[in-house]
Amino acid sequence: MADRSLNDRFLDLEDRMISVASLTRYGTANDLKFYIFDYAPKDELLIRKEVIKLKSRNPDIVEFDLYEMMLEIIEEEGYLEDIQRMEKDYEKDLLLREVFQPLLSVEEDDNAFLEKFKTRVPDDERSIVLITGVGKAFPIIRSHTILNNLQSIFRNNPVVMMYPGRYEIKNAMTLRLFERLDDDNYYRAFPLVERRTGNDY
Repeated sequence: MADRSLNDRFLDLEDRMISVASLTRYGTANDLKFYIFDYAPKDELLIRKEVIKLKSRNPDIVEFDLYEMMLEIIEEEGYLEDIQRMEKDYEKDLLLREVFQPLLSVEEDDNAFLEKFKTRVPDDERSIVLITGVGKAFPIIRSHTILNNLQSIFRNNPVVMMYPGRYEIKNAMTLRLFERLDDDNYYRAFPLVERRTGNDY
């Protein structure tokens, strides 16, 4: 099946993001209200403009840019200048393994990354949690890891992730970042606006 135009999908997205009630009437197959809006990576700049428009129409949308959050934590921990200096002398894989992953891990219950979600949005069904910056934060922050860890934080508020790639059905629902990297299988989110015409997502 052919992909729908991005403009058509934007129109549907705006209708669904106008309020919590409008969004959540498109139910998921489980008790979590988790949604993914996937898009071609080449449309990243258009998506950023659309996010600004969505937020202007609905003040209950709270955006979390994963890349900006990552930089905030690094700066708050006092490592920003050290990391900028180390980037000139060390391989990226070494920095990822020895610096970024320990500093920005979301696996522990008590970590700075998830605390930013908890402190900005009470889980009270009144706000839409909008996650952006997925591509910018890769590979330091992995989208499926964030979604998995947010399950224990947001049981009531809907969560929408803007995803530069495909959320597609193979043998399972697969997150395919940049339309070429298999990020991981993820079963608990609902494709918010169908990308392809017909029922074959």
